[in-house]
Amino acid sequence: MITYYKKALKDRKLKKLKSYEKGCWVNVVNPTEKEIKYLSETYELDEQNIISGTDKNEIPRVEKSEEGIYILLKILSPNKKELETFLIVITKNFILTLSRTQPKFITNLIDGTTKFTTTLKITSLLKLLATINEEFEKATLRIVRSVNSEKKSLIDKLSERDINSLLLQEDTLNNYVSSYYYTSLVYERIIKHIKLLDEDKEQMEDLKIEARQGLDLCRASLKKISNLRNHLEVTLSNKLNKLITALTVFTILITVPAAISGIYGMNITLPLQNNPFAFYYILASIVAIWGIFIFYLKQKN
Repeated sequence: MITYYKKALKDRKLKKLKSYEKGCWVNVVNPTEKEIKYLSETYELDEQNIISGTDKNEIPRVEKSEEGIYILLKILSPNKKELETFLIVITKNFILTLSRTQPKFITNLIDGTTKFTTTLKITSLLKLLATINEEFEKATLRIVRSVNSEKKSLIDKLSERDINSLLLQEDTLNNYVSSYYYTSLVYERIIKHIKLLDEDKEQMEDLKIEARQGLDLCRASLKKISNLRNHLEVTLSNKLNKLITALTVFTILITVPAAISGIYGMNITLPLQNNPFAFYYILASIVAIWGIFIFYLKQKN
């Protein structure tokens, strides 16, 4: 789906257009092959770069050509756990955004929740980048708070569900680490390939710092999750060892009297079979064997 919007400095609201106008914003969501062909031929855009914008596994990068600058980034999917590819194209006459699903921040731009002036392309680009950074920061902090709040309860409960939750959070943070790393490289290339005013350069530098801080936060959280998961695994292993030890001791304690009673239950001539105190002698032998076994275990700790 291709839609056109425009807002100049004098306009109060973002207007939806029926067709293309100079200085507009072209918003493309889940384009068909026909729409990709139309964008390529009508606006002289690189078709392969547009297709890359629909590839979920595309690596963030910046490509400069005669018709404009193509910026491929990662954004959060609606479930906040996976990553989607987001394409921004800056040309002389318009700005284009493309994604497989329309992210929430684009919806906020359309309904006016977030201010967006389409005729100022560099300002619009910085606004998009800042919004994407903010989305990642919120999602990262949400996971960090979740890990910190559940840390104590996880140690106490030690359930398989808790460990699975940690693994999912770890996988999500690993995706964020990859995104933050490549996003930082993209920001550096934007500074090299786009002529920016001093004020805009300062904003780009701020975005680079935010991306690096997000990267460091994700790495610290990953280390914390790894340590916590290792603690859980060691604790579970210790509990399992204690349980096996207890069952082994119980088995041996049951086996000793079972073996002796089995021998004395045979239909043959046995020692003490006519002795009235035979039962007590046998019982004393069992207790003695138990005592020796328990003493041995204590000596071996």
